[in-house]
Amino acid sequence: MKKTIIALMCLILTTGAAMSQERAERSISIEALGVHNIVGVNFDSRFKGNHGFGYRVGVGYTQGTHARMSPSATKVQGFAFPLEINYLLGKNEQKLELGLGCSLGYYGERIEFLESGGHAYFPTTDRSFGYFVFGNIGYRLQTKSGLMIRAGWAPSINYEDSKNIRRRPLTSLYISVGWRL
Repeated sequence: MKKTIIALMCLILTTGAAMSQERAERSISIEALGVHNIVGVNFDSRFKGNHGFGYRVGVGYTQGTHARMSPSATKVQGFAFPLEINYLLGKNEQKLELGLGCSLGYYGERIEFLESGGHAYFPTTDRSFGYFVFGNIGYRLQTKSGLMIRAGWAPSINYEDSKNIRRRPLTSLYISVGWRL
């Protein structure tokens, strides 16, 4: 499944870039929360112009806690690389952004055993590749001066797979500030 998703996204990105006739708008931004979970940097480009289909690639740091049935919790942290195909609706500065993507990453876990007098961390050597699929529904403001502000909702899409790091739905709001290149 993951190979199919990755291959499809790479095909769309390369085909769209090759078909572009009109100068594509490009921007770079810093995003808090969302698919990065903590913070990340994104590069965004339209296939043509400043509307319609485009893509976003990024790199970010992620960290979270996944509670288990026992009196412990698993801390997951690592670096993620989200890839997204998106579509902008609207011709003016204000746009609706709709997208679908996959966040690929290298994650490590450490188990936190909860004790009555505090807690102790027990690191593990379980570092591995993981991913999750996500959607994106957001608002985008792109001013003529070059400022770009994005805010929205990025829900994860879950299914059973050994490398899928999100076993249950996770909703994540995000905010992003950037500049047109």
